[in-house]
Amino acid sequence: MKREMNLLPLFPEKKKREGGPKRKGWIIFIGLFLGVLAVYGVLTFLDLRCQNEIKKLEAVIATKSEYQVIHANLSHQKEVLEHRRLLLESISKGKELPLQTMVELHEVLPAGIRLANYDFQDGRLIISGETQKKEEIMEFKAKLSVQNVFQVINMVNTRIKEDAAANNGNGEEVYEFTFDIQVNEVQR
Repeated sequence: MKREMNLLPLFPEKKKREGGPKRKGWIIFIGLFLGVLAVYGVLTFLDLRCQNEIKKLEAVIATKSEYQVIHANLSHQKEVLEHRRLLLESISKGKELPLQTMVELHEVLPAGIRLANYDFQDGRLIISGETQKKEEIMEFKAKLSVQNVFQVINMVNTRIKEDAAANNGNGEEVYEFTFDIQVNEVQR
């Protein structure tokens, strides 16, 4: 029988630690637990901040309500609102009168008349313009007198314009005119 002998050094296998996967599981569990605790702490801190802000706002609201005027009854408040409405009506009364007069004026304006100036003051409208035919001025005045908005129409001035450039260089006469018109209140 032959015996063989191995002279090479033998390294024994290292023993595996027992419970290696268990230890990793515990480390993961503890890490997750600490993460949950951190999130809970942040949420608690934010909740406390929000609660403090709510308390501050409630305190501001409580102090403001002490200084506000409280109406004893609704009828008094209704009277105040009605008075305010009447004031606003009296302030805005007559504001549509200039616009209405301009609309009425342009509805009856003959084609040959060019208006040059409008002036509306205290229920009076002063208009001036020019035309090439004197008859158009009389026609314009007649059409204005038919309108309900215009009460009294006075022809202040009618004359021939002497400027050569105004006569268009063709020798035709250009008439200037001015009306002073008293205006009625607009009925709604």
